[in-house]
Amino acid sequence: MGNKTEVAFLELIKSGIWDKEPDVSFFEGLDASEWMVIWEAVHDQAVTGICYAAVERLPKAFRPPRQLFFSWMAEAQAIQEYNLKIRSVWTEVNASLEQAGVYPIVMKGIGIALLYPQPLLRMTGDLDLYIPDSYDKALECLKQWGEIKFDPEHDLVYIQDILVELHYSHSSSQSSLQNRKSILIKREGILYRIPGVEENAIMLLKHAAKHLFNGGIGLRHLCDWVLFIKQYPDLNYVYITKELRKDGMERFARVFTVLGLEYIGADLVDLPASWSLDFKDKLIKNVLWAKILESGNFGQRKRRVQHFSIWNKSTNPFFQVLKQVWRHIERLEYILILSPLFTLQLKKKLKERFLH
Repeated sequence: MGNKTEVAFLELIKSGIWDKEPDVSFFEGLDASEWMVIWEAVHDQAVTGICYAAVERLPKAFRPPRQLFFSWMAEAQAIQEYNLKIRSVWTEVNASLEQAGVYPIVMKGIGIALLYPQPLLRMTGDLDLYIPDSYDKALECLKQWGEIKFDPEHDLVYIQDILVELHYSHSSSQSSLQNRKSILIKREGILYRIPGVEENAIMLLKHAAKHLFNGGIGLRHLCDWVLFIKQYPDLNYVYITKELRKDGMERFARVFTVLGLEYIGADLVDLPASWSLDFKDKLIKNVLWAKILESGNFGQRKRRVQHFSIWNKSTNPFFQVLKQVWRHIERLEYILILSPLFTLQLKKKLKERFLH
């Protein structure tokens, strides 16, 4: 993206998540090709609906070309319809599990969407549910909707074409959600059970860090986090830091947070001094911002760009070797951002190998 289109794109995001009128000066003189660049960016970063809320507010003279505007409108309507459907599935599943004495907790997705001014415009993927206890009972209850596929990380079941992921504690010790009090929120007649504030914060940051390395994170993740810390200004950052340090994610959390405040939520939150960035952090921040713009949500932009690149078209062995070298260089950039995480994982693996 060029500087002009990037600034306009970020203004759409700010307008959408903060429910404010967009500054029309950023859109003055944008031609059809520049709007197409923005259009591709909103898809790559999974913020189509969020940005539509802003585009709709623009005076007609500053909007994208007519055909593009109506395509945008149609996609926004489809996002809302999908979100209504996934909320319907949550209501049905929650009611059934409660009758069985199981109380599922909504992770990410529709629970985080509640922070947005227009929750139905926040793109949602799967329905992620954490089952704090009575997991076997929950599985038995959910069999009424179809076959459950078992996975090392989480189990899966499709309900009305919605993928429901069932999460559980992977150890005998208390997890960040296990045995914690959940928060009940009721919106438009629907009851949501979401994690406690600090546990939710830790989960959001860990989720973003893991997806960064395993495909890529989009600006939607950054929007979620900035809205979250705005909603909860009294976060216990000392506790969050302590918990993230155990998994080597403390630096990522600081950089990710400052990045979000700088680009889409400046001066909205007073961070503790311990979360300020040193010189190395600032370098990593620039790398992280570049990786987000380059990769997009789950690496969506990178796949689209590479699909037409010489790397994938050419069968020349020389180009294939260069491609593999480049991939290793890119992986090193991710390790730079998440270096403490991988240091801890390496120590853990070495300890398991030589002590057991």
